[in-house]
Amino acid sequence: MAKKKCSIEECNEEGIHEVSYVNAKVLEEKGYKLHVYGAHPPRRPGVIYLCEKHYKLWKKLFKKESKMERFVMKG
Repeated sequence: MAKKKCSIEECNEEGIHEVSYVNAKVLEEKGYKLHVYGAHPPRRPGVIYLCEKHYKLWKKLFKKESKMERFVMKG
């Protein structure tokens, strides 16, 4: 398998972690431009690859977003 680079536009690190584009939209909302692999809308949204640094950032943002959604759903 060919190695992928990080999907964040100006990052040249190797992409280690694969994340669904649906979950990664949190990064786009924060202003990052993403390169999506394997997208065939509307059925397959695709995936992105993240280096270690951007993966940690994504986890932090996604965790906050998930907590907010759970809080709103509880009412």
